[in-house]
Amino acid sequence: MLLRLIFRLLESKMNNRSRLHRFALLTKRYKVVLALLFLLPWLLFSDTIHSYFSQDDFFHLRVVMDKNYQDIPSFFFSLQKEYAFYRPLSRETFNLLMYRSFGLNPLPFHLVNLLLVMIGGWLVFLVAQKLTKSSLTSLLAVVLYLFNSIHSIELYYLASVQTLLALLFLLLSLLFYLSSDDSLKKYLLSLSFFVLGLLSHEISIVMIGIIFCLEVTINNLRVWDKRLVKRLLPFAVIGLFYLASTSLFNRLPDQPVYQPVLSVKSMINTLSWYTLWVAGMPEFVVDFIGPKLTVNPNLMKWYGNFFRIALPTFLVGGLAITYFLVIFKNQLLKSNIFWFVALSYFISLLPFIFFPQHKSSYYLTLASVWFSILLALPLSWALEKQKVMKVFSLLAIIAFIVISYQTINLNKITYWAAKRASAAHVLLADVKEKYPSVDKGAVFYIKNDSNYPFIAKEWGSSSKQAFYILSGSDAFKLLFGDPTIQVYFEEMHPFPPSINKGKVIIYTAKFPY
Repeated sequence: MLLRLIFRLLESKMNNRSRLHRFALLTKRYKVVLALLFLLPWLLFSDTIHSYFSQDDFFHLRVVMDKNYQDIPSFFFSLQKEYAFYRPLSRETFNLLMYRSFGLNPLPFHLVNLLLVMIGGWLVFLVAQKLTKSSLTSLLAVVLYLFNSIHSIELYYLASVQTLLALLFLLLSLLFYLSSDDSLKKYLLSLSFFVLGLLSHEISIVMIGIIFCLEVTINNLRVWDKRLVKRLLPFAVIGLFYLASTSLFNRLPDQPVYQPVLSVKSMINTLSWYTLWVAGMPEFVVDFIGPKLTVNPNLMKWYGNFFRIALPTFLVGGLAITYFLVIFKNQLLKSNIFWFVALSYFISLLPFIFFPQHKSSYYLTLASVWFSILLALPLSWALEKQKVMKVFSLLAIIAFIVISYQTINLNKITYWAAKRASAAHVLLADVKEKYPSVDKGAVFYIKNDSNYPFIAKEWGSSSKQAFYILSGSDAFKLLFGDPTIQVYFEEMHPFPPSINKGKVIIYTAKFPY
């Protein structure tokens, strides 16, 4: 009896030590993740935080420039006439708070976006950990997420705060939902974060489909199961109320680029481009690929240095991933987690694949989460196998990082928000230097620069580019704090004969490029 008791005590101590050892290892991994979260974005995207405002940024700030804090409730109960979509939390409320606090200082706006990327990375880790129960898979997922080149787009294009906030709320909603089996409080928190997501961006509506897939794949519930209906119904009711009250489908802009195309071929093509972008390819490549995959020779002429590195690297990474898909085919097909993540990736892009003329890597914010976890699954399995598999896994990870890093650097000089922000800063600084103050209701006339090079007919002259870069008169109204300022652009507007030309401020639009 005594020997048996001693044996049990020793066994208990060994189990406790084993648990402590596992806990220590897990804690170290959490520390690594935390370090990545707060170091990687700063190292990779530090240049983006010095970028200025451009285009849509001026428009969003101009809409709220004459609003006050007491106007915030009205944002939630009525759609502002300038807008087609209902995003009162991430757009009107956010921009009002930031504009009242920081004015036209872009640094705090960029820092908020960067902080949201870092928080998003942490939430990706938690979601992956909850789904896979694997610290290695979760760690790989967060590394792939943080290294993704689409974050440079989200940081240059300040309006991305709308999708970044929506992502924050959706991942919180999912985390609470995953823990809500026996907790009404967590279920209600999940619903609440879903609502906050809807108030940030309409993409949040896909959460209904993601929860449905979660219940059917991971929880193995039948479509007609009462438990599924009971848990999904509140989300569906809120989603339907949101669609009905915001008239989302009736408010699409009239421009051709916003008109849906219900073609399977077009949908597959658009989905393919989104997948290439989230895998690290730069967005502008789509402009050089014609019908039947014909390549414009200017692609290699202008960006040959990038593709001489990117294409072989992309090929190596693609072959490694293909190899893993073949090796782990049966394991993947039997994995409920794989099916859930793959379906969630498709559902996250579903609202956008019907708009081939309006596709943008800006819409990959949510899809990039599922892409990272999807890629991390076979990579983590390979890292736990023999040396050959580990080498292939490391090659795939390094390939993804190299391509993303190259694209991040390329976005500095090719992405429209980065280039136009630089031009906007130069133009407005010059205007402010020449005209420190103007009369209320002043009229500006923006002339063409005769030395501006011809690029293309659609591109136009310097005044046309200034019109887009400065969002018409919006930037001038913000610069002088006067919503009554009028601005006319030589190529875009005929000069109104009713205005006294003697009182008009004539300015020539000249750019740093």
